[in-house]
Amino acid sequence: MIDAHVHVWDIERRKLPWLPPGHPLRRDFTLDDLSDDDVVLVQADADPLEVTDLLDLAARTPSVLGVVGWFDLLDPPEYFPEDPRLVGIRSPPVDQTDPDVLIDPAHVRGVRAATAAGLAIDLLLRPPALIGAARLAEAVPDARLVLDHLGNPQTADTTWRTGMKALAAAPNVTVKLSGTAHLPPDDLAELVDVALDLFGSDRLMFGSDWPVSTLSAGRSEVVRRTADLLPSATHNDVFRGTAQRTYRPRETAP
Repeated sequence: MIDAHVHVWDIERRKLPWLPPGHPLRRDFTLDDLSDDDVVLVQADADPLEVTDLLDLAARTPSVLGVVGWFDLLDPPEYFPEDPRLVGIRSPPVDQTDPDVLIDPAHVRGVRAATAAGLAIDLLLRPPALIGAARLAEAVPDARLVLDHLGNPQTADTTWRTGMKALAAAPNVTVKLSGTAHLPPDDLAELVDVALDLFGSDRLMFGSDWPVSTLSAGRSEVVRRTADLLPSATHNDVFRGTAQRTYRPRETAP
C-alpha cells in the first residue's frame, strides 16, 4: 500500500500556527510511529525549510516515496529543488472557500512553473472553491492537480457535487480519499460512492491524513473503513497505482 497523505513534524522546528498551544497534536510525530507502508509526506507548515527536512528524511527512509512540499505559488522560486524525491507542491490559499484565488493570474503562473518543473499540485480547498479548481485545471491542462480530502465536504450537498462534477470533467485532476476519519459512516459512504462514480478508481488515491486522523480514529481503522467502502477491483488503483502515476519521480538534470 501507498499512503499518499502523511505528515510528520518536530514541534521544536515547526511553527504550525494551525495547532494552538495545548492542542493534542502539538507534539512530535515521526515515521517510527507508523508501520512500514510506503508513504508520501505532505507539508504541514508554510515554510520552505520544512521541505529540506522532509527531503532529508526521504533520502534516508526507503518507505518514503516522495515529498509534497510547501512553496509559495504566488511567488515561486526561480528554481525548485532538483531532488527527485520532491514530487509535488502544496500551497494552500488563505481563503480556501474562494474560487477566484485559484485563477488569480499570479497563482496560475505559479502552477505553470511547478508543472514545468515536473511537480504535481495538491489543492487544499473547501467545497465552494471547487469550481475555481476546475477553472484552474482548464487554464493549465498539463498540470497534475490533486484534490486533497475530497474537497473537505461534510455531506454530499449540492455545492460539493457541482464542484466535483466540474472537476471530474478535467482529466488532469485526481482526488485523495483522505481527511475523512471524522465523518459519520453513512456520509462517508455517500461521498466515496459519488467520487468513484465521477472519477473512477484510476483517478482516486488513498491517504490516511495521519496524524490528524488520530483525533477521530486509528490509522488502521481509517484504512479499513476506506477499503470496505470500495469494490475490491478498485483497490490496486486507490491504494497504490494512482499514487504511483501521480507522484512519479522527476527527471533531474545530469
